[in-house]
Amino acid sequence: MRPIAVSWGAMNPIQTRRLTQEVEDTYRRALIGGLFYLAAWMVVGNYGGAFSRAPTVSWQLVLAFTALAMARFARRPPRAADASRSFSWLQVHWLIVIATTTLWGGVFLWTTLDPAFAPARTAALLTTLGLAIAFAHTYSMRRGFALVGIAALYLPGLVLLWGDPHDRAVALVMSVYLIYVVISLLRSHADYQERLDLDQVLRDQRDLFAQQSRIDPLTELANRRHFADVLANASQRAQSTGAPLCLLLLDIDYFKKINDTYGHAVGDACLIAIAERLRAQFSGEGGLAARLGGEEFGVVLDGHELSAAARRAEVFREELARQPFELDGIRLPVTVSLGLAEFDPIVHRHADGLYRAADRAVYRAKSAGRNCLCLDEPSLA
Repeated sequence: MRPIAVSWGAMNPIQTRRLTQEVEDTYRRALIGGLFYLAAWMVVGNYGGAFSRAPTVSWQLVLAFTALAMARFARRPPRAADASRSFSWLQVHWLIVIATTTLWGGVFLWTTLDPAFAPARTAALLTTLGLAIAFAHTYSMRRGFALVGIAALYLPGLVLLWGDPHDRAVALVMSVYLIYVVISLLRSHADYQERLDLDQVLRDQRDLFAQQSRIDPLTELANRRHFADVLANASQRAQSTGAPLCLLLLDIDYFKKINDTYGHAVGDACLIAIAERLRAQFSGEGGLAARLGGEEFGVVLDGHELSAAARRAEVFREELARQPFELDGIRLPVTVSLGLAEFDPIVHRHADGLYRAADRAVYRAKSAGRNCLCLDEPSLA
């Protein structure tokens, strides 16, 4: 069998996920199939007298069917979703499956050629028909491989039947049935692809809903829920490892006046512009900017000490004050009041304590005249 020509690096995550699903389905569907070939041979071989007439070949067939059946169990899919390994696994697994059908094709050929198999010939014929339709439905993931497997199972005996005038009626029925098997395979393949497509749609919807549950719809920053989860996890890590953690909170100064003077559309545009500035200044490793509600924003600075966080916050404040927004033809100066706190496990104990500390610092900035940064002053009292 020719190797599958594919560029592993060219596969996108969706294609890799579909391939992984195909590998899992192939393994699961192939698990017990090999045992049916073994059972079928035991019936045909016993009733056809093969074990007494040709014991060596008969037992070799038993061993071969058993080995191929066990190989299906033993070859588990690769754990990592790696395209190259998945394709290699599929090729070898399909070789095992097609080797099994080829072996049965030989058995069917033997039972057709050898008159001594007369008592078991009908059983062999019915088994071949049943295995063919089962193969079409079970292994519909890959049409090419499935057609090869059905051909190896079916065609040797069918060709021999057409060659004997006494078996033409049986050959005709088997030929018609083969057309049905191929049509069933094509339909099953289409159904399988539709199932993968539906599964992808459901995954995309799930991912979209999960994203929407974490994102503020107006600014597309993290929402308060996601912010709280990230802050809680960061504070737990800081408490256990001693790594630095800072929290920056900020309010837009006189935001109600902006809404009252220019309308809510300009107010929303102002919130979006602030979010873009926050994303530009604080995106990157350890930084998460979020809209907490109204005109209030927060930034989790995981791995940042107070001095470094204060420098970044002050740069943000100064640039914002120096560069007014251009919103709907309006030149709008905007400033913010900021509060910054560094996590202290003894003082703050958990994320809520850190949040309260940063919130107190924001109110101190407002009391100091706004448009300034105030740092938390921890106290054990």
